[in-house]
Amino acid sequence: MKHLKIGMYELAALGIIAVSVIIRLILISQNWPWTDSDEGTFGIMALRIAYHGAHPIFVYGQFYMGTLQAYLGAVMFHLFGPSLFSLRLGVLLLFVFFLVGLYLLTCTLYSRGLALITIAILSFGSNYLLIYQLRAYGGYPETLLFGTLAFLIAARLAISSKVEFSARSLGQRSLAYTAWGLVVGLGLWSDQLILPFVAMAGLLLLLFCWREFLRGVPVLCLLLGLTVGMFPLIIYNLHAAPGKDSISVLLGLQNGGNGLHSGPGILLHRAIATFQISISTITGNPFCPVNEVVTLRDLTSAHTLSCTLIHSSWSLVYLLLFICAFLLAGWMTWRAWSTWRSEKEDYSRRQGRARYTARLLLLCGGVLAVMLYVPGTATNWPGAHARYIIGLLIVTPVVLWPLWHYACMFTREARGVVRARSLASALLLVIIGAAYLTGTVIVFSEVHIAQTYNQQDQSMIMHLEKIKAPHVYAGYWICNRLIFLSDESVICGSVTPTLHPSHNRYLPYYITVKNDPHSAYVFTYGEYKVVLQHWVRLNPTEYHVTLFDGFYITQPTGLPQIIRHHIPKQQKKHHIFKALHA
Repeated sequence: MKHLKIGMYELAALGIIAVSVIIRLILISQNWPWTDSDEGTFGIMALRIAYHGAHPIFVYGQFYMGTLQAYLGAVMFHLFGPSLFSLRLGVLLLFVFFLVGLYLLTCTLYSRGLALITIAILSFGSNYLLIYQLRAYGGYPETLLFGTLAFLIAARLAISSKVEFSARSLGQRSLAYTAWGLVVGLGLWSDQLILPFVAMAGLLLLLFCWREFLRGVPVLCLLLGLTVGMFPLIIYNLHAAPGKDSISVLLGLQNGGNGLHSGPGILLHRAIATFQISISTITGNPFCPVNEVVTLRDLTSAHTLSCTLIHSSWSLVYLLLFICAFLLAGWMTWRAWSTWRSEKEDYSRRQGRARYTARLLLLCGGVLAVMLYVPGTATNWPGAHARYIIGLLIVTPVVLWPLWHYACMFTREARGVVRARSLASALLLVIIGAAYLTGTVIVFSEVHIAQTYNQQDQSMIMHLEKIKAPHVYAGYWICNRLIFLSDESVICGSVTPTLHPSHNRYLPYYITVKNDPHSAYVFTYGEYKVVLQHWVRLNPTEYHVTLFDGFYITQPTGLPQIIRHHIPKQQKKHHIFKALHA
């Protein structure tokens, strides 16, 4: 293993990463991106970890997606106090480590020059990319970090593999195998989106380190690291109810809505949606954002011809670059393997073969991620769900390599086709960088929107405290946001407009609200008129209704005979189980 040397390239990398951190610190200090109840759930978990001794294995209300971000948030709460800013510091930390890991991975597979270009581009980003780098949503920064580290460790082990090792080298490699198992275990606990990259990194180890595996020690070290990283997952599965184990849940998510059993026409439609919107969105297109979930508050653009052309053009350029990179990596890998048996083994030749194979397998990880995404029902909302192929960002250096390779061929002596190709490649790199920079500029122009939303949330909390309504019913996209932002001074039970309990991720909150006969209702007019308005008209003296910031706040004036909220019997055990894991 080579030791990391601090030189001009490394100093430049530190400078680039520092700029990316400053940009993101400025944004989260201004409450961008605006928060929602999914992030509020992580905030609630962090509060309960930090101050109530909770140890949740999964996100409240789910049987998948680990809670690493909540634990990091709890640490930040102790250091800086509970706040949205503190919660997001943990997410930012994960992204910083991702940039460091990607720089090292690119240096290992290519060059320090390409590594700088890669992290410089990813230091900026579109609205969509920055949201999933800063919001505490769970799983996405972890997929980037642990997927990158898994490939980095596997690549270095494969490149440095040989027949015999010294005792010192064996010890170092044993630690590396343990580290690989650890990051893979943490990644699998955090989110199964990492699976395609774990599979390809594991295949790389099998191809080049199989002789070491026969000795047994590397396998034991790998299993030790895997056990430690997956320990929360192992503990859960030892007591999981039938059908709620991790494998069943994973298969259920992948087969949701019978996505894998759809006909050719539906699959074609989903493939087109993936191409036009998902790939464009997750690879950094800053123009014409698409979000199908209105309640998330995130910006979206109309389905105009110009936006369709922008999305399709961006995806087409990315796809062409990906295909070019795949063909070049495949050709170089085939050429390296074609001489494997025909000549005497040479260490430098073996290193080259491992490096070329790692590049190809990294691209295969991206292909596999998209192949698993396309058949699923997630493509019904290709903009909002583009995050499920966030692993494509790990592949960035391999996709950019053909452009960097040809751009570096430019010299004053170059003539004709070589010169034109070099200039075109350099120009395209500049355009990509400019697009990412433009995305960040657009994000800064949206800061005032985030501040407005934050002021609305704080005003609502202050108003509820003023009218002495600490317990309220509301929709899910309001509830957990208010609970976290108010530091639990407002407790909310999530109900539908028909007043049925729904999506209560942490059941004790709902029980608290349900047990208070004076709990108020916070509904938009569209929600208010479904059922509640009728009850108010039937019993006008029993309710006091006020309009605040677009919400109808309905407070019981006595002990009204309002619709009772019940948890269906078939859901009761499910909710109790979730409460026990709080």
